[in-house]
Formats: sequence, C-alpha cells, structure tokens
Amino acid sequence: MRLPEELLERARDIHSETPSHRIKLDRVGSFGLKVPVKFNGFLLLADADIWVSLPKERRGVDLSRQVEVIYELSNPPKEPWDLCKEAVISLLERLNYADAAGISIKFDAPLRDGKSLKHYRVEISSIASNGVINRTRVEILGMTACPCTAELIRAYTNSELPATHTQRSLGILEVSTREAHPDPDKLASIIERAMSSPLRTYTKRPDEGGLVIHSLSNAKLAEDVVREIVHLFLEEFGYMSGDTHIFAAVRSMESVHMHDIYAERSSTLDEIREEIDSSYQIR
Repeated sequence: MRLPEELLERARDIHSETPSHRIKLDRVGSFGLKVPVKFNGFLLLADADIWVSLPKERRGVDLSRQVEVIYELSNPPKEPWDLCKEAVISLLERLNYADAAGISIKFDAPLRDGKSLKHYRVEISSIASNGVINRTRVEILGMTACPCTAELIRAYTNSELPATHTQRSLGILEVSTREAHPDPDKLASIIERAMSSPLRTYTKRPDEGGLVIHSLSNAKLAEDVVREIVHLFLEEFGYMSGDTHIFAAVRSMESVHMHDIYAERSSTLDEIREEIDSSYQIR
C-alpha cells in the first residue's frame, strides 16, 4: 500500500522543522546498506554506510535522498573508490544544508593465492568537508613466531635448530590522504611481508612444513611487525604527501596465553620521516 502523494501537501515535514535543542550533529545517515561493487575483476556485494552533517536549525535528514544517491550511482556497479568519490559530491548537492558528507564501502576482497583464493577485509571511504579525504583500510591475517621463546629454547637446548610458538596475527593498515586511494592489494601485501610468514588457504604437507620453517627463521614480535609495516609503506608509498596519515596495528592471537597481544602506530608521514631522520643523526 502506498499513500497518495497529495497527503504530503497536508502533512508537516517533520525533518525540516526546528529541533527542540538547536545543536549541530556531525553525522546522520543510513548504515548497513548493500551495494554491488567491482573489484579486481570480481563483482562483490558490499556494506555501505552513508551520512551527512545536520545543521542545528534542522530537526532531521532526508534519508531517502541518501539512499537514492548510493543506489543510483551503484547501477551499474563501479569500483569502490569511484563510487565513494561520486557519492560524497552528490550527497552535498542533494542535501545542500549539510556542510560535510561521507561514505564507507566495506567488503571481503578475494586475493589470488597460487591454486586457490584467500581473502582480506577492505574498507574504502571518502569524507567531503573543505576538500575530500580518502581513506583505505585493509585487514589481513598472517603468522608470527615468537623470538623471545625461540631464544630461551636455543639457550636451554644449546641448539641452533629454531623452535618457538606461532600464532595467527591480524595486521591492519589504514591510509588517509587527500590524494587518490592507494591500491588495497598493495597494502595487504605490505602487511603479509611484514609478518613472520603469510597464511595459505590451500596447502599440502610440504607446503605447511615450508611455511612453519619460514616463520621460525623469521621470528618477530608484534612490535616488530608494526614497525616493518610502517617501513615497507614508506618504501612503496614514499611519494605520498607529508600530511598523509597512516595507522598500522597488529593483534596477535596468542597460542600460549589466554589473551591477545596488541601494538599500533598512528602518525603522518612527515612525523615518521622526521623521527627516522633524527634517529640516524643520533647514530
């Protein structure tokens, strides 16, 4: 059942009324929408969150206009960064009382892994307010081997044969910039290379043995992995502007503890470069 359109002429527009408390809201929108996106030759169903700011003079947001924007722009499906770029512009045009708008697209990205596929989590976002900030976040699992326990076992057994506990570790790398979104696959690769070893979906016994030996010979603390992520990012994306902000983190799901180990770094590229330069000067 659909009510007749002429009712709109007799009914109050609640959203355009003045609120009881004239307080601006930073974000009002629709979260958990489903949209199709193209990614690396795949057609994926992604979660979309969209929002705009709400001025203090207005009680509510025109939510249907937000939904119209995202579904019009995703038909036909686009790559997520293109969808984000177009959506924030369209949101500010259609909801012209807002001074900021944002969209976030989240999905599991397939990643080719020899004869099989594995996946990692991707979030592509754009926020428009006095310019556009583009954010790319990836999360992927890897393996870490504990160097501290390895050293204790070496001292105890007087053997150079590596032995220690290993665990799955979640690596996170998030980049916020006024430039274009960096390639998520490249960010995922940085995290995997920073770990003691990557994980595999499809393995035979010789493959599993090789993975374990590789991780044992490349033992790393969670702290080591975060520093390596930052270092590898600077090597590959050092051309990005100094105000680019990165967030690197690792959560190690410990095999010998009842709790997890966590480490992170959050900084602009300029701050990290200055820190590295000062370290070399001290040496």
